[in-house]
Amino acid sequence: MTGHVSRRSAVVAALALVLATPAAVATVSAHGNHVAADSQMTSEGTIVVETVSALNPGFVVVRADEGNRPGDPLGHVSVERTPDLTYRTSVAVPVDEPAWAEWSGNKSVWVVLHDDTDGDGEFDFGTDTSAARRSSAASTRITVRKGDGGEARVLGATFEGQPVTDGAITVRQVDLPAAGHVVVSPVGSDGHVGSRSLSAGSHRNVTVPLNESFVAEQSRDVRVSVLAHRDDGDGEFDPADPVITAGDRTVGTYLTLASGSETDDGPLINTPTVTTAPPSATATATTADGDSEAAETPTDTAADGTATDAGGTAGSGPGFGVVLVVLAAGMALLAVRTRRE
Repeated sequence: MTGHVSRRSAVVAALALVLATPAAVATVSAHGNHVAADSQMTSEGTIVVETVSALNPGFVVVRADEGNRPGDPLGHVSVERTPDLTYRTSVAVPVDEPAWAEWSGNKSVWVVLHDDTDGDGEFDFGTDTSAARRSSAASTRITVRKGDGGEARVLGATFEGQPVTDGAITVRQVDLPAAGHVVVSPVGSDGHVGSRSLSAGSHRNVTVPLNESFVAEQSRDVRVSVLAHRDDGDGEFDPADPVITAGDRTVGTYLTLASGSETDDGPLINTPTVTTAPPSATATATTADGDSEAAETPTDTAADGTATDAGGTAGSGPGFGVVLVVLAAGMALLAVRTRRE
């Protein structure tokens, strides 16, 4: 009898643990450590990272590319904890002034998430270790072009899929050095399904209408590129308008358009609060002590959009649903054994 009571108590305790687990915390934990960034052009020496997910306080560090692996730090910004853990969009990382003064043309760099290993709140290269040692999604390689006439970047990636509202999507930020266009195309297709003409400068919450036929045809999530183009002078987008590039990389991002994301019952996915980090123009000096790291696999996207997801994320652990299944299976087995005894 005592054994039966003990096992039943274990089942009840495990069930209570499952029911009491905050879904948002579990979801972010499953999301893991990651950074997502895209190639861009900057004349101010600020590199903007699309999304950052960090399980612990740490730093987003821009590092030089040395033999296809992260090298010396070129700039960093702190990522502190928030009430909903640490998930941020549009994180601005200023390049250190000496490094920016020597920068010319296009440069391949790494964006790497580092832990605050010693807990002092200051980035110490060689002490604060790279989170990419545990998850390759915590680093990505991009091309940054030093421009002389404005910024060029497209920022739109989010934690969840991008909803299509009234036949249009909303892109968080588009920066153009001159008049141009932001153009949406299905990944793997040469044809575009939406565009918006914009003047030079920085634009927030840009609504881009999509072709009605394209929206009507979608019965499942679809992957699209959102690229920046220069205008050829006629003020309207056409194939003659060249895409803006940084080196051999296009300036843009990749989004997942969520089908069926608008329902009468509200959103299909509940997510933690997202913090949009304000841009910073203040350069912060870093040391250049070497550290030895295992080679980290880049998670950037090729110019043709066929390589690894640049705007997306990769988790370092099982999702919340998997945890529930495992716990439920364990409880069921325990209950069966209890009845047999």
